[in-house]
Amino acid sequence: MTGSERTATRRTFKAWRPASLLVGLIVLAFALAGCGGGSDAPPRVGPNASPEVVLGQELVDQSCTACHGKDYAGVSGLGTSFVDNAYIQEHTDAEVAMLIKEGRLHDAPDNVTGVAMPPYGGNTRLSDNDLAAIAAFLRTLQ
Repeated sequence: MTGSERTATRRTFKAWRPASLLVGLIVLAFALAGCGGGSDAPPRVGPNASPEVVLGQELVDQSCTACHGKDYAGVSGLGTSFVDNAYIQEHTDAEVAMLIKEGRLHDAPDNVTGVAMPPYGGNTRLSDNDLAAIAAFLRTLQ
């Protein structure tokens, strides 16, 4: 490559830097918006909520919002809404806790997203009592 060709190549790369930066920022903005990167605070349980429900909300906020949204309304292509959720409405708290404990395969007949949910929602530190608290909190969203 001659000196003039190298100079022309450098000019071409320099010209693309601002455009590349702008495209990168736009992609990042859309990614954050799609992943619930906004500042919407989750609705809080009422002052008369039981300690179990309060714990359940804390655990959901820590372990579930990446896929189910900070406002619990779901994330498109990842996790369904916890609000007015047919599964939660049609099953007992023990069954909801068992679903969280066991997870759900991507191809399970009742999986409406086609995305697998790992056992414990990916947080294997959750105890059976924690799962019961999560189910109790989810019940309040129905």
